[in-house]
Amino acid sequence: MTASAPLSSLALQLCGGGLVGAIVGYGYFTALWWNVLLIDRGATARALLLLAARVTALVLTLFILVRVGALALLAGAAGLLAARRILVRRLGRPS
Repeated sequence: MTASAPLSSLALQLCGGGLVGAIVGYGYFTALWWNVLLIDRGATARALLLLAARVTALVLTLFILVRVGALALLAGAAGLLAARRILVRRLGRPS
């Protein structure tokens, strides 16, 4: 592992990766909901800009988690999926 000394702790990678994944996931899936609303209103240009911004943020976050370690990446992915589940329950399932 090439991470710095404080980040080499497995517990810190798990907690940090999970927390970062949950925060970014919540933002990502909220922005996805806004994307749907923008497309529904016909604001395609804004929807495309928001799409580019949310994908860029997700890719950068995953890249940083890869640099920290594999365990941080896995915990981040789990946090991302947990945030998705929370938002799907909060916003409702599509009909």
